[in-house]
Amino acid sequence: MTQYEDIFMLFKDNITDPDLLEFSSDLQDEFLISLMSRAITKCKRVCKDVDLSNRDNIVMEFGVDVPDEVVDIITEWMTVFWLKPYVNNVENLRNHLSTSNFKLICSPANLLDKISNRYELARKHAKSLTNEYSYIHADMTRLKS
Repeated sequence: MTQYEDIFMLFKDNITDPDLLEFSSDLQDEFLISLMSRAITKCKRVCKDVDLSNRDNIVMEFGVDVPDEVVDIITEWMTVFWLKPYVNNVENLRNHLSTSNFKLICSPANLLDKISNRYELARKHAKSLTNEYSYIHADMTRLKS
């Protein structure tokens, strides 16, 4: 049985979010379960050999052992979903559009660009891990020659 906490710790190692650490443990768990659930929807179609729906959000564990490579895929997708609100933050966009003289290092435009690039990199890496897993574990018996 894979514990949610194992996945959450790997996810937290991927990000830097001091605000998340200030949440109460219940609120933190709720937020992380939400991210993980969204991440699972991205990979459950590909990871057919693992029943990712066999989980209990109260006990906070999967009813199966989730392989490390699937955990990696889940945590990468969690990172993508964690970054998405930062990319879509209206304040970042407003700062970007209303500032006429940007400083190279700390400008709102540069910040938005860095966040967007980080999001795109995380999304591509998550898709790559998902695709790689699907190729490795593909069921070739259904293919016709």
